Amino acid sequence: MLPTQNRLKKRKEFAYIYKHGTKISSKNLSIVITKSKLNLTRVGFSVSNKIGKAVQRNKIKRQLRSIVRKELNNLRIHQNFVLIAHPTIVECDFSKIEEEVLFLLKKGNLYNV
Repeated sequence: MLPTQNRLKKRKEFAYIYKHGTKISSKNLSIVITKSKLNLTRVGFSVSNKIGKAVQRNKIKRQLRSIVRKELNNLRIHQNFVLIAHPTIVECDFSKIEEEVLFLLKKGNLYNV
């Protein structure tokens, strides 16, 4: 589980990121990134009803959280981002999802240099 301080939870926060953020997409995932005034990296996850029933959606969110949790110490501070799952993610295994998340984090320049 991600630490509470690193989670985006409120609808207002998600709406702000969607409106003002930079979007980068791959086949199965998208990421929307904005700068933050806080001294933290904060992450949100969006998995819509198009993905499937609750069991599938929760499984995908758990997988995304675990990937981000492993990489959290390597990410820049002062960043907020939301990972958005596309319906095609259901067909992917964990290693493919991890590969795409890491690709999006690199492409979004979210790693410490």
